[in-house]
Amino acid sequence: MKEYLLKIYDSSGRTGNIILLCLLIFFGLINRFYMVYQYRDTDYIIEIFLIAAAAFLVLRIFKKNIFEIDKAILFKRLLIAGIVLRLILAVHDFNNRPVQDSDYEKHEKLGQRLALEGEFYDFAGVELRNFRQPGLPVIFAAGILIYNHPVTYAVIMILFSFGVLISGYYLFKDLKNIAALISFAYLSFSPNMLFMASNSNTQLSFFFFLILLFIVLKNYSGKTYQLILIGLLLAAEMYVRFNFLMIFILIPFMFEKHRDDKPAIGIKNAALILISFLVFYFPWVYRNYNIYGTIRLMPTSGLGLYSSNVTTDPRKVGDYNGVPDSVMNKYSKLSEVEFDNALKNETFNFVKNHPDILIKGIPFKLIKYSGWQDWTISYFFQYTKYPGSRTIESFFQLIENFLFWIILLFPLMYLIRNKNLSPLTTYILWAYLIYTLALLPVSETRSRYNFPYILFPLFSIALVERKKNEELHRT
Repeated sequence: MKEYLLKIYDSSGRTGNIILLCLLIFFGLINRFYMVYQYRDTDYIIEIFLIAAAAFLVLRIFKKNIFEIDKAILFKRLLIAGIVLRLILAVHDFNNRPVQDSDYEKHEKLGQRLALEGEFYDFAGVELRNFRQPGLPVIFAAGILIYNHPVTYAVIMILFSFGVLISGYYLFKDLKNIAALISFAYLSFSPNMLFMASNSNTQLSFFFFLILLFIVLKNYSGKTYQLILIGLLLAAEMYVRFNFLMIFILIPFMFEKHRDDKPAIGIKNAALILISFLVFYFPWVYRNYNIYGTIRLMPTSGLGLYSSNVTTDPRKVGDYNGVPDSVMNKYSKLSEVEFDNALKNETFNFVKNHPDILIKGIPFKLIKYSGWQDWTISYFFQYTKYPGSRTIESFFQLIENFLFWIILLFPLMYLIRNKNLSPLTTYILWAYLIYTLALLPVSETRSRYNFPYILFPLFSIALVERKKNEELHRT
């Protein structure tokens, strides 16, 4: 029975990612060709040629069987390039960091409040003490206590950027396959990665802890310290961005890693990871209990649910549409939990009474989800105001677009042609699949919410365990 269930788990993770990648490619192409047809936008016209170039490159790799990369020097050169590029951006951000706005500004303000007031709260018409995860603000608060200056935020984000690069190097450097090279090349010089440290976003810090998690799972041998460390890293990533799903799919990962052992070993190790996670995550749960009188693992979600679902325009389903002042005033006298529950009820009632809008909105959600990874690039140039910045922004965006299509097309081709995957590969594939399945029906689906998960299929292929001299593409 265990073997049968694991086979279903393995095959469904692979098949699910094939379907998901096909959908992203299909709706991504619809979006690009529509923009060309409707607006004759130069960037989209050029991207059509970049898509063709990316498809040609991926097909050549498979046709020529260019899978093994024996030269470790390539990874070292990418590491050096990534360090140099980040140093340039660090110097820039020390002198002309883009003005923080929206969520980015809020993370810094929350850090200030923690450091100077000892309180963690946000405002959205009523006081919200559990709307955001505290991970990045706590790190900012620690920095502010050391040096209370705006440059502290830039230093912390730059350190995370270097952390992603260096940890990525240790994750991929000894794999010597083309998927690992593409993965590390993206980490090294992708414009999206380079500009990400220029704003106080949680994606970068979240990504850092995920890569550390993958490193531990890659070297997993069942030792107790590894199990405790896995629990710690799962808690760390959940402190930054609430994603509890990656915890539960570690259970079949444990069974796969201990396939030849007694089931009790897999159960014991999975339990130890869960206990370790709960120990490290307990301070946040305890804090929430003191405020609400109930055990709460996750932030209040009513605002997000209302904003991304309550709209009569299917094209805006999955966007951040905000909460009208009339609704805010209606519930302004309620406590936080009551306010959160009221917004949830409004959302559920609206969806129940207008299911057609939600169904019609699904294609638009997929179009947004497969859109440009331009959020860091456009933000950087929007708030720095360089002469000719529109042309420079377009140049960097075209580089990102080319990489974007490679990281979609390459794993799709590989997964179609290969069925034999390893436990870590299947775990990462499921991490992407289950996150997307949870996100699309209920939450915002703009392209930035697809990061860093969009890299997971490519990472998973790079981490396939192969026998000596076995080519990457063969089953």
